[in-house]
Amino acid sequence: MTVSIAWVRKIRNCEEIVFASDSRLSGDGRSFDSAPKILTLPRTDCAIAFSGYTGDAFPMMLQLALAVDSYAPARRGSLYLSSLLKHALKVFDTMAELIRSSEGISTAQDTAPSANFLFGGYSWENKRFRLWSIVFSPSEQRFQAHPAKWCYFSKPAKKFVISSKKLLQPPAGAIAFTGDQATKARALLLAKLDEKHPGGGTYSGLDWEPFEAIRDMLREQGRSETIGGAPQIVKVYQYMRSAPLGVYWPNKATGKVFLFGRPCLGYENIDRWVLDPDTLESHSPTYSRDDVDDEEQDVASGDPV
Repeated sequence: MTVSIAWVRKIRNCEEIVFASDSRLSGDGRSFDSAPKILTLPRTDCAIAFSGYTGDAFPMMLQLALAVDSYAPARRGSLYLSSLLKHALKVFDTMAELIRSSEGISTAQDTAPSANFLFGGYSWENKRFRLWSIVFSPSEQRFQAHPAKWCYFSKPAKKFVISSKKLLQPPAGAIAFTGDQATKARALLLAKLDEKHPGGGTYSGLDWEPFEAIRDMLREQGRSETIGGAPQIVKVYQYMRSAPLGVYWPNKATGKVFLFGRPCLGYENIDRWVLDPDTLESHSPTYSRDDVDDEEQDVASGDPV
């Protein structure tokens, strides 16, 4: 199973969508802690993450990527993001209809797909980021897309809340969860925000707090066996490009870099920014220099950290 979160991150005077997830596959008596659960697509202004049964979810994500690549307007990004979402639902629905119970077993198996998704990116049509959760409705026998919810400080409740209703004031950050550990991640995130922004006065939007929730869950002794491995991250920028980040795991002191949940080999020269999970600062062997401050690095690399 999984814990995955996607959110619109506020960074100085711009925004970006961040997808974060654990890296464990489980459920068959084994744990496999090196599974990519977030996928960048041939068009570079969006990404998708999954939770649930990998046998259902991963083929659907790959077929969506192939479908995007097969149609030029979708591939180059001129097709509206909202139209691509509708196409994704149709692709998933068509694939779900092809799941059959094997004729070689005595008891028929449930053929409803056990897969959920987080999908989002930058919409040039709306001039803003858009984010959805995609779930299968057993009653309607089809996949449905639900807009991301909003995280903000509620003055009446005197605490941070996540609600489907967006308020103009105070600031609200779009966020979506999926996975069997999503409820715990949500509670941990809200507790972190209450501690970091008491009274909500310093809150201007979500930063790295959702990632910190996943990080802490993965480090927790006695955590659920359904999550594990290194956290993985994909960003979608306002200039309509997506890119994965590596992560030093379990910390930077170990010197081990993980990308999409896989430990990179010593001779690999990956052209990716790598996040320190504790300081939440990222480093690039190509662009980072000791004599260049963060603002200058942003200009040099084009990638806000």
